[in-house]
Amino acid sequence: MLKLEDISNHVYFAFRKSQLEAMKTQRLGIIHVSDIIKPCMRNVIYKKILPETGISTEDFKSLYFGQAVHSNSMMAEPSRHEIFLAYNYVKDKPLTKEEALKIPIEDPEHLDIIYGSIDDLLEIDGKFVICDKKTTGSIDYFQRATAKPSDSHVDQINRYRVLLKKCHNIDAEFGCVVYISNSIDKEKRDQPVTMPFKLKPIEETLTDMVEKARIIKKSMTECTLPERTKCYLCDGMCPYASLCFTDERKKWK
Repeated sequence: MLKLEDISNHVYFAFRKSQLEAMKTQRLGIIHVSDIIKPCMRNVIYKKILPETGISTEDFKSLYFGQAVHSNSMMAEPSRHEIFLAYNYVKDKPLTKEEALKIPIEDPEHLDIIYGSIDDLLEIDGKFVICDKKTTGSIDYFQRATAKPSDSHVDQINRYRVLLKKCHNIDAEFGCVVYISNSIDKEKRDQPVTMPFKLKPIEETLTDMVEKARIIKKSMTECTLPERTKCYLCDGMCPYASLCFTDERKKWK
């Protein structure tokens, strides 16, 4: 006989599965903008070479909400929403999505390509603005009059500027992060926070991008670990910290 508890359990796990399925999006290549904004390349390599251990429900709650926001909030016209970016930094050559899809997954050419995707590109008074949406549990912080956008979010949009110019010959002088609360409080007004800023010169950012991409390529090709970099990730934010502190291997494979 079907019990109410059985129904509850079945529906619960069906919903959990649907959350995880919703987060499955196609991601081409090996080197992404999210890799080359990290302050530590060893952290990036560990994430690529170590087996996935899964994520907690708290982690995927935020990811699921973020996926829903990105899928249902088109701020720009369709051709300027979710703009695909792929740039071969070795050949100084852009690739279309169709061209990138033709490259076999195991082809080492992927290590020559930096991939990314722009949420929305707006044109305001003749100037292009790269917009990136971020869900956050710290909306109170960003709502302060003295608050500034996260350095990593600013770095990310600066890198998008480079790829946008290289891939579509569009130069965006400005960026803007849209912070959206990932919690609902009926006692508080819903207030997304928009934080615009001027972007850095393209060549300055490109130099750093290529340098980090080359470190990733060398590590993945030669199976070596990049040097440790002491940064904010070391203290409570890097899941590989306990391994890194004692890992003296010359080769990871």
